[in-house]
Amino acid sequence: MVCISCSKDKTEPPLPCLDNPSFDLEIKNIFLNNCSGCHQTGNAINGIVLEDFSSIKLNLDHSMEEIQNGTMPPPSVIMPPSGMLNDSIISLLNCWVENGALNN
Repeated sequence: MVCISCSKDKTEPPLPCLDNPSFDLEIKNIFLNNCSGCHQTGNAINGIVLEDFSSIKLNLDHSMEEIQNGTMPPPSVIMPPSGMLNDSIISLLNCWVENGALNN
């Protein structure tokens, strides 16, 4: 008797990061365009400022979790308020993090 399984896990691992995104040219603008309206000095919701490399790096783990989930804890609001970031932007942010979240 021979048992053969025809099922195969079709999920594929995420593609590796081929690029090292630049903070100054790409990443900073994502945060400024999508986050700084609510997270800037003098108007920092939950005390989180996201307007320069130091403040973004300081809050990076929490910010990435919220960006990927698209919401923040109660009172739940969509993050960012303009709507969840698209997959290509999230992928770019993840690549920047995977490459060490450098100030490049």
